[in-house]
Amino acid sequence: MQLQLQSQLSITNSTMIHYLGYFAGVLTVASFLPQVIRTWRTRHTRDLSLGMFALLVTASTLWIIYGIVIGNWPVILTNLGMVALNGAIGVAKFRFG
Repeated sequence: MQLQLQSQLSITNSTMIHYLGYFAGVLTVASFLPQVIRTWRTRHTRDLSLGMFALLVTASTLWIIYGIVIGNWPVILTNLGMVALNGAIGVAKFRFG
């Protein structure tokens, strides 16, 4: 009986931690969205560092690979979102100067 209860608690904790990862990922990606929108609306990119965005895309790509290796969907999806948003800013930087 106690082993069964411990097993159920372990599954519940694991599920909650998994959802925590998704929630953190959504907040991480959402935090970058206003910058992407502002960059494309204003077309002002002079003060944005292309090097920083290149490093962020590289780091996120490595996190995606890591997430695939360990089978962690929150890590994979969060970093796919970050690559997309940082890529959008990088494209804006090239396009608008």
